[in-house]
Amino acid sequence: MGMFDDKSYKQGLDIGRRVAIGSVIASAAVLAILGMTVAMNKKPSHNNTGFNPYAKATEESTEFTEDPNGRTSDELSFWNMYDEEEEEEIVVKDEKKSSPSNNKADKIRESASVKTPEDDKSKNPSKWLNVSPEGAEPEYVAVNSAVPKNDLSPDGFSYENENKLVYSRGGRNVSHFGIDVSKYNGTISWNGVKKEGVEYALLRVGARGYSSGKVVLDENFAANLAGCKENGIDVGIYFFSQAINENEAVEEANYCVAALGGTAIRYPVIFDSEKVVNDSYRTENLSSTELTNIFKAFAQTVKAYGYTPMIAGTKEQLAKKFDLMEISDYDVWLLDTGETSTYPYRYAIRQYSDKGKIKGINGDVNCDICFIAYSEK
Repeated sequence: MGMFDDKSYKQGLDIGRRVAIGSVIASAAVLAILGMTVAMNKKPSHNNTGFNPYAKATEESTEFTEDPNGRTSDELSFWNMYDEEEEEEIVVKDEKKSSPSNNKADKIRESASVKTPEDDKSKNPSKWLNVSPEGAEPEYVAVNSAVPKNDLSPDGFSYENENKLVYSRGGRNVSHFGIDVSKYNGTISWNGVKKEGVEYALLRVGARGYSSGKVVLDENFAANLAGCKENGIDVGIYFFSQAINENEAVEEANYCVAALGGTAIRYPVIFDSEKVVNDSYRTENLSSTELTNIFKAFAQTVKAYGYTPMIAGTKEQLAKKFDLMEISDYDVWLLDTGETSTYPYRYAIRQYSDKGKIKGINGDVNCDICFIAYSEK
């Protein structure tokens, strides 16, 4: 057992008193600082309920004020009182949300940068074709990259006179001027037509009724055929088809050949496929596969007789109702009026006007431009 040391005891007691006094002073200082902080940040009270830490936060109590010195005690995070960068970021975001001018500017920028599908399609003619007539609501179909395209330049077209559209390459006219007629053009003076520089005429042989299905002969066909032959105007013929199966297509082809009666013609025998406006018609519900096979049956029959087959239609009818890849080996007569056409695929003849004026024909007549020298075949 050790001996009790009075001196050491007194020294230890003195140290203990100093530690205790220091602790009391330090605690008082901390409490004073906290009290001052709360007092400086305390928000004037509008009621006597006081702050309830368990009460549900209101929208007002969760918003930060822009002035950090004006925050209330319930806005402060005790453990993160000095996150100034984070607070500034929140304020900036809130300002953008609440500023009407910024919102308006954002809307203007968004509306200018966001394009509708129609905008995209109209600016991509190599990928999208507007098949609607001029002035009508646009309707776009995808361009088939596998189908052969025409190489016609819009700059190559020009009018030689009021009626005659020509196409030139290297300053030389490489096109041929023609018309297409039916009984609706009345009795024609083909001598006068020849003097107008018409090189060829596409004559309607007949038509199948779009509701009855009955095949009828164009009553002026024989006279028109004879008039062209007498005046040295090359001939092609067309039949307005409403065939709903391959057998009917063969019937129509045979009808065309029979109407010619052995007459040699240089221009094609044409399968004319068009939709009927404002009425129901026999072929309107046929699929593109069905209608494509119907044309091919017509074409093969015509070809067997030694004539050149051709298909006619508007760009809408051709692009929507036929498998263009399946018929890409056949010549096309495009019915699309205007100086130029947006139809991207290859075609041999185009009806560019239905308001032509030709001496020898009363009223308007359809005018055509051809890019193949059928007369030399």
